[in-house]
Amino acid sequence: MRKTLLLIVLASWSVLGFTQNDFYNKPKYERFVSAGPAYFFGDIGGPTKNPIYFMGYSELDFKNSRPSLTFGIKRNLNKVFALRGSFGYTYLHQSDANSNRNGIRVRNLSFFTNVYEATVMPEIRVAKFSLNTRRKKSHWEYYIFGGTGLFYFNPKTRYKGTVVELQPLATEGQGLIPGTKKYSRLEACFPVGGGLRMGVGFTSSIFAELGYRVTFTDYIDDVSTSYVDYESLVAQNGSLAGELAYRGDGTYPQGRNRGNKFNDDHYLFFNIGFSTSLKSIRPTRFHGR
Repeated sequence: MRKTLLLIVLASWSVLGFTQNDFYNKPKYERFVSAGPAYFFGDIGGPTKNPIYFMGYSELDFKNSRPSLTFGIKRNLNKVFALRGSFGYTYLHQSDANSNRNGIRVRNLSFFTNVYEATVMPEIRVAKFSLNTRRKKSHWEYYIFGGTGLFYFNPKTRYKGTVVELQPLATEGQGLIPGTKKYSRLEACFPVGGGLRMGVGFTSSIFAELGYRVTFTDYIDDVSTSYVDYESLVAQNGSLAGELAYRGDGTYPQGRNRGNKFNDDHYLFFNIGFSTSLKSIRPTRFHGR
């Protein structure tokens, strides 16, 4: 992860000597790629001993961030509005062992998953400014974005040296309880965020952005509601489902909350990227300043 970010930064700085983009000669179409850390907010793990508070969460811990990669195409509609589509990959992970709360640590659950997502998002420039130095003038802009997307996840855990998929086990009795069924691993998300972009060269730019994914599922980590009857769970889904529903010492906490069903799972990106013209070095001029 560190090597990837270092390569992006070095590549960006290597082209800073070119003529700066003024953001009025934007290409009609751009391609972009970005990479950075991602962090998961859900029912497993957190908060840590010294948590960082973010958007109402008290569990942001950079040690548990994992890599993400995004690439896509953007259509500049004018000097302010753009529409972009992207495909992304990230690896999410959390463990109760990282929590500072004893009640969570004794549960001893953990998960990891690859996440593949496709998004479509309008982008709006909200401000622009220029910086003058002794050697040259650089052009910057702030922007925000929000849109919709789909993502696929498949929570897994390691048990006795073996990787186990959790969704097929229905660890919370999905299908056992009337009116319930196994959760879908393909879900919708609502991506929102913003960033800072600097013009580089004639039709290129580098950027840093913070992206937050609001989702409509509470099962990215396979935890949401409460513990079901152990004997019934084992009888229907097998002994492995019972073992992975609760991995702590002591009595199986039947009927108690296993997660918080009122809060869906979310994840966060902080990416650094590079964009350039898709087809031609000749830009489309958006009139007016």
